[in-house]
Amino acid sequence: MKKVLTRVCVLACMSAAASVLLVGCGSGTSSDSGSTVTVAGDVPLTYAKRSTALSMNPTDGTNSAAGGDLMVREKSSPSAPEHNITASITQGRGDASDPEASYDGKKIVFSLRCPTSNTSTVGGVAACTGRWNIWEYDMSTGGLTGGTLRRLTSSTQDDDVDPAYLPAGAGFVFASNRQAKARLNQALGQNYKALDEYEREAVLNLHTMDATGANIQQISFNQSHDRNPVVRPNGDIMFSRWEHVGDRNRFAVFRAKPDGTDMFVLYGAQSPGNSFLHPRDMDPNGPYRGHLATSLMPLSRTQEGGAMMFVNAADYSENNTPANTTVPAQGGQRSVTAQALNSGGGLSEYGRITTPYPLWDGTNRVLVSYRPCEVTRDGIVVSCATLTDAEKSRLGDRNRMAAAVAGDSLRDNAPSAYAVYMFNPANQTWMIVAAPPPGFMYTDPIPLQARAEPNATQPTAVDAALAAQNMALIEVRSVYDTDGLGRMGERMLTAADRPAGCTTGIAMTAAPVEPTETRSMVADLVRMKNPADAAYGCSPVRFVRVTRAVAPPSGMTGLRGSIGETEFEQQQILGYAPVEPDGSFKLHVPADTPIALSIIDNKGRGLQTHTNWIQVRPGERRTCDGCHSPRRGASLNSGVVVNTMPAALVAALASDHQSGETMASTRTRQNAALLSLSPDMSFTDVWADTTQTGVTARPAIAIRYTGNANPADDLATAVPATTGLRRGIINYPEHVQPLWTRSRGVAGANTCTGCHADSAALDLRGTTSGTGRVTSYEELMLGDPVIDSTTGLPQIRLENGVPMIVRGAALVEASSGAANSAGIARKSRLTEILFGETLLASAGARTEYPTPTINHATMLNAAEKRVLVEWMDLGGQYYNDPFDPAGGVRSVNGLSESAFETTIHPILRSTCAASCHQAVGSDEGTPTGTAFRDNRFVLTGSAEGDFNVTLSMISDTCVASSNYLLSRPSTAPHPLGGTAAVLPVGSAAYNTIAAWIATGCR
Repeated sequence: MKKVLTRVCVLACMSAAASVLLVGCGSGTSSDSGSTVTVAGDVPLTYAKRSTALSMNPTDGTNSAAGGDLMVREKSSPSAPEHNITASITQGRGDASDPEASYDGKKIVFSLRCPTSNTSTVGGVAACTGRWNIWEYDMSTGGLTGGTLRRLTSSTQDDDVDPAYLPAGAGFVFASNRQAKARLNQALGQNYKALDEYEREAVLNLHTMDATGANIQQISFNQSHDRNPVVRPNGDIMFSRWEHVGDRNRFAVFRAKPDGTDMFVLYGAQSPGNSFLHPRDMDPNGPYRGHLATSLMPLSRTQEGGAMMFVNAADYSENNTPANTTVPAQGGQRSVTAQALNSGGGLSEYGRITTPYPLWDGTNRVLVSYRPCEVTRDGIVVSCATLTDAEKSRLGDRNRMAAAVAGDSLRDNAPSAYAVYMFNPANQTWMIVAAPPPGFMYTDPIPLQARAEPNATQPTAVDAALAAQNMALIEVRSVYDTDGLGRMGERMLTAADRPAGCTTGIAMTAAPVEPTETRSMVADLVRMKNPADAAYGCSPVRFVRVTRAVAPPSGMTGLRGSIGETEFEQQQILGYAPVEPDGSFKLHVPADTPIALSIIDNKGRGLQTHTNWIQVRPGERRTCDGCHSPRRGASLNSGVVVNTMPAALVAALASDHQSGETMASTRTRQNAALLSLSPDMSFTDVWADTTQTGVTARPAIAIRYTGNANPADDLATAVPATTGLRRGIINYPEHVQPLWTRSRGVAGANTCTGCHADSAALDLRGTTSGTGRVTSYEELMLGDPVIDSTTGLPQIRLENGVPMIVRGAALVEASSGAANSAGIARKSRLTEILFGETLLASAGARTEYPTPTINHATMLNAAEKRVLVEWMDLGGQYYNDPFDPAGGVRSVNGLSESAFETTIHPILRSTCAASCHQAVGSDEGTPTGTAFRDNRFVLTGSAEGDFNVTLSMISDTCVASSNYLLSRPSTAPHPLGGTAAVLPVGSAAYNTIAAWIATGCR
């Protein structure tokens, strides 16, 4: 006789005994031990069985460990039969992940990796390629256990993961590091596989393929991973995107059409928490319609575990950005468990979840993988229920010294033995479904039940002529249409930006009364485009600068030294275009290329730092309402506003305006050449009819490297290229350092290094510093250590348990935090001094570097200031061309990845990775007013990723001791606060690493 399982777990009842109660949930029995326990609403399901030896982080997309397989369970019950579907393929040495069910519940698509040494075959050929490939298990005729396996992709060099079914039999969407188009279309005319912005793993981008595994097309072009794609009910693809431009370092939820067009953030770019992974729509016919179930976690060290969140994506763009005035001001996300699970790092007393899957069967239940709170005491796994309050406090302290953590017998490092549970948010019950055997975890539970098929989205209509040129079009209707955060508002301006007679840079007016309008004030575009109004000349906005990413190439050494002391990766300026008086611009840009847009003032300086990559597909005509504009509602520059043409405009232009056109649309329709980017910033006011009384045109602007009206304004030093593949590349040693040593004034009296050559003050000489870079670069980018007045030693601050030197403000502020998103040049003290203006530098920087008694504003000419500003706004990189021979980046010659994995990786994991060198999300960033730089040598446990990032710390294989990889950890104290070096010179570990480096000397 079958019995109903009545034993449930309620998280609300869990205190310190959380793990005991949850494990106890698996002990339900029946009178017939051979029968299946039945609960209401049981469903068959599939999930991945994986080894707990696996290291999982949001930043690691292709990790694997032997022992993984795809499992099927006949019912969502702990006593239901379980079947290993892939054992004959993996033979105990492979791994499986990311299952997804077809819409009729009769097929499973998943990822599988197994070694080439396996003897298994599929379709008469070897089944295993040594890489992750996409497989399908078809149960249409054979049922749960009698289905057939087929391999859809057969890559031997790349990894395909995270597959999901497209509707209407169109095939699949998946994540892959094959970079099918991007690797053929890299910057500088290069072809290579790109690494992520930690310089670790080959980037995972979204791809699609047809139902047979053919016609693989890349549809996303991010510079770090795009993961976890699924299809929403409306047919859009939803996924988690790793945004890692500059200081920004988190995963947000994005969406796009299946052809990759109309890609935009959906939620999480400006909300509490760091990484939103595994997002899925709740039942579209239930009470949570429009909500997402997602896991929220830190960037590392929790085995992809965190809190279970419900996100109200229907009513919120961000946690505090409601869709309309009828929605509360805050409430976009909430933790749904009675006891909140920890979404950050450290101890999570009530455990962690991962890979939630909401059922669409009317029950509102969620299948989820959960692990209780467990730690190790003297190497033995124990429940958190055994911990004292003092021990919990100790384990939860994020600022303990790393050395103290490493030496503690009590560690938060228990294996992540995730089990599958059925969670009911209504009554907070947790029913055990499947508990893994020792040494394994169960993740990615997916119900095998039919569900409504999403809409089949038609491809976006594109401009065929543009597509043939691999180009696309971007139009922004008004850069002044910005959200309540004011990231393109008045707070980005200062009094120095306002001409005489202007009290504000951006004229404001009451927001229109509309249901979706939540702002109280908006830019008054009608006044700002009226040459007879004083507001016409008050805004300093004149141009848009377009840059593209120069992706970190794989298989190269010395990259970190070449990039320099900045959080930004290398970039290239593609060109400039004018911004019209109403704030609109329209231009052609390269398709399928990661680009960034920066709005530029009348002196060539960026008003804000763009910290995410934009993409447009070939022929796509992309229109945005504004810069950081509200994601819902009509454009501010529409209706009466856009159709109002003031009488003070030139009649020929105003009369040719067509209904709904922005000023940029009118101009570019009249002159299509204006759609092309220009290498220089050149502006002439064509709109103001100066024949009318009281109408004054905006001043003309021309900022060129050479060919200026006054030759004295031309560059006399190396000129950055403005045409060809290397256009817009600025390298500090080549283009900036010569500015400091150029002879100026009579007999060189005003030469910069004539005064600034003091190592105890400011040294702008081109001598070589201890890092191998020129001294002036280090002087500008790094503030001086703050000295403790009592000890006379540098002050130390703990950052996530790692002691770091506290530094004063630097002359160049190469950061991009949400609280300080202004353009780098405008918030750098160096700019204020050389332009003679008070802009957005910090008070600390002004104290550290007071205004000189000699006016520096006239010492550099316009072209020189342009080079300097562009270098700063790009991020302050040392080199922006990784292929420049002088940059020190070299292809790997002889450094064996297999030797690294067997001999070097264990050393790094037990020393560097065990303490300091971990990924830190942007929600855990640097406190305001400090100059700490996050470490960029990030080790996560992934052998392939750790190998790549280790190469970036090697610049000379013939002198092993000179490389960052050995020179820093062999110097005491490293880490700071320690009493001895981590890798003392001559130690066995030091010698092993040195010998491995030397194998690359040729």
